[in-house]
Amino acid sequence: MDYKLKDLSSREPDNIITLDIASVKTLQIGYHAENILLYFSEDDQFILKEYIGYTAYEYLGKITANRFKTTIRYGRREEVNNDTYVEIFLPRSWHGELLVYTQYGYITCQETLELERFAAETSEGTITIKEIKAPRIRLASSSNSVTLEKGIGFVDVHTNSGNIDVISVEGGARLETSTGQIKATFESLNNVVECNSLSGDMDLTFAEACNINVDGISKRGEIQSDIENVTIRMKPGNVKNVVGMRGKKPFQNVRLTSINGNIVLK
Repeated sequence: MDYKLKDLSSREPDNIITLDIASVKTLQIGYHAENILLYFSEDDQFILKEYIGYTAYEYLGKITANRFKTTIRYGRREEVNNDTYVEIFLPRSWHGELLVYTQYGYITCQETLELERFAAETSEGTITIKEIKAPRIRLASSSNSVTLEKGIGFVDVHTNSGNIDVISVEGGARLETSTGQIKATFESLNNVVECNSLSGDMDLTFAEACNINVDGISKRGEIQSDIENVTIRMKPGNVKNVVGMRGKKPFQNVRLTSINGNIVLK
């Protein structure tokens, strides 16, 4: 067995895992420094390819499974290598719960996925997702940016210092960051919207189809609203408050909080 780090430029996988996940309700995949790339498989099978530089068994992904849940977790790691990655090929017919995690790597998907639940988390990498349809969508990066082109369902995005860019939401959202910026467009709503930031700016757009009840504050930032009947007023301590309703019942609550950042509503 080869225990030495390989030349990863060859792009030959060190390990291939093929599974039948037709009856799997929850699929959980976790890695260390590896980047995670999600695709659809061509033959409706689940395939995972590891490009990690090792072929020894102890370095390869370990599988544990029961009747409802299958977990794939990285093997032994002696060092952080940001050039390593895994490719995950999902069956188009599978619509269970998919949970993916990597500590240092990024997570990306350019497919349109429809799932029961989707969660992607990384400590230091970015997350870039094309389109997810699921009742619950959770994306979290501790120190980097999160980008979602389209989320259909309740979109829950968290980051500490990265930016949040959600190009289209149909459903509801909770978007939270400390120092990053929040930018999102809401096409339709059937749930609450909550956006929180310590010092980052918010730029939020609500389509005419969204019936909203807005209540937001910025303690030391500025607020601008171009939405009819949603206006700004001053509260004690020079705190800016944006309030108002647009559309007709039932309204969806929009709650916004920023300490130092600016809020722009369109």
